[in-house]
Amino acid sequence: MCWRLCLLHRSVMSSMSWTLPRLSQSSAATAHGLVGSVRLTYAICAFLATCLHAAMRNMLGMIILKMVMPRPEDALVVSAELGRLTEGNVTSTGRCGSPRVVFNPQFQETQSGDLPWTRNQELTFPGVYYYGYVVSISLSGYLADRCSSKRLFIVSLIFEAAAYILLPAMAHFSFEAGMVDLIICGLLAGCGNPAMYKLFVTWAHPTERTALLSFAYSGLLMGSMLVYPVASYLSNYGWELSFYVVGGVGLLFGIACCFLVYDTVEQHSRISDEEVDYLMQGKSQLELKQQPVVTIPWKSLLAAPPVYAFILTHMFHTYTFLVIVQLMPRFMREAMEFDLREVGFLSAAPYLGGICSKIMCILGGSYVERRVGPDQNCVRRMLYGICSILTTSLIGVIILADCDDKILVLVMFAFMMATTDMGFSGYWPTLLYFAPSFAGLLSGLANGLAHLSGFLAPHLVAALVHTGSKDEWNVVLMTLIGFNTMAMLVFAFCSSTNLQPWDPRSRKEKTGSPSAQESNS
Repeated sequence: MCWRLCLLHRSVMSSMSWTLPRLSQSSAATAHGLVGSVRLTYAICAFLATCLHAAMRNMLGMIILKMVMPRPEDALVVSAELGRLTEGNVTSTGRCGSPRVVFNPQFQETQSGDLPWTRNQELTFPGVYYYGYVVSISLSGYLADRCSSKRLFIVSLIFEAAAYILLPAMAHFSFEAGMVDLIICGLLAGCGNPAMYKLFVTWAHPTERTALLSFAYSGLLMGSMLVYPVASYLSNYGWELSFYVVGGVGLLFGIACCFLVYDTVEQHSRISDEEVDYLMQGKSQLELKQQPVVTIPWKSLLAAPPVYAFILTHMFHTYTFLVIVQLMPRFMREAMEFDLREVGFLSAAPYLGGICSKIMCILGGSYVERRVGPDQNCVRRMLYGICSILTTSLIGVIILADCDDKILVLVMFAFMMATTDMGFSGYWPTLLYFAPSFAGLLSGLANGLAHLSGFLAPHLVAALVHTGSKDEWNVVLMTLIGFNTMAMLVFAFCSSTNLQPWDPRSRKEKTGSPSAQESNS
């Protein structure tokens, strides 16, 4: 490998920023395309893994409606002064003043579950997943910087899928047993995200990171969008079948990743010499060794505003996303009064907006990065600010809409998913620029804190939404406006894409730069 390192040393740039060569500096790098490359192979693996993790996590929000036995006492409450009972239906006055009919679930219920759980148990069960997820994703971020990211990536997928297959049996045994199994699923799933993120430092050229990360994380949307209708269809043959099919696919793919994912360039047996040169362009020779970080500069790290901006922005932003993916089916069922047979398909429709956003980021991300150069602070702040304002406005329209405005609400949710996802693509890659050596640690910490809302949000909904009326759900939507506003302000004032001086790669760049070599000589 010495001859390869010599070639790589010649490609070291004179720029002090390792993260992103300018357009003029990266002209040679365009010689090696994505098609047939190992970069594309890893990006596809990351995309499919994200799809499966998202499917296993978010399917619970929809399938829980078919797992639990119907409870007539939990039907929508309509006061006697506003309504009258006629032939099994409740007729009441809508928010716009026009009469509307709410079907009595006791007569129209299509729910076919067999678990005798209470409404509070039904609401909080999907969020139990995040009890384990929050713990493991923080610890695995630390481990991703010190051991094999490939092993964490694969172990996470295989064992989570195995635990997911066992979930129906545990749920039938007792609510508590189902909780324990779901916590284990969350623990195993949390191991994969920081490892996958960390591997992009190796398997993505600096000018491709936004595009490839956007593609990989589009699996969050694609997995959620596909699993709702698939699980809804499979549940017609028993709700347990959904867990067996999704878990089985995850298990098989995890085994396949053993032969497709690698930790370093040196370990990959199918990579070409041209792609090695391309991947290492803009990196120093010392960086090629991929040595684990021995010490963490906690004092400097905890005093850095970009670190707080990244973590807090992710916390506030993720709250909106998790509330949508976990509670969208229930919102459609209760607030918008969709039939349960339509919920699985209609809840997937808003994700089309997120997919469109990802396509835009994939196609335009690399071009924008090359044009802007290493200092992307202004562009990313502007992008995230615009997305946050649009998201808040769309939520306001949903709040003002009546339950009869079903199509309008679906369209607003689709646009909201697009703006929310585009905002994610604006702030999430910044960590790879200002602290790449600690990408696993900080992404794990940020994800751990952000996903606290995964199990807190269902409890909040259980406390605010007692009858499932649109007015009660509007209060939940108002919390989204507050969190979006806080995310926008934090990112606008504290974020950065400049490589921080306490990152070891910054010191390596100074040591390996031509000016430093001349002064030493």
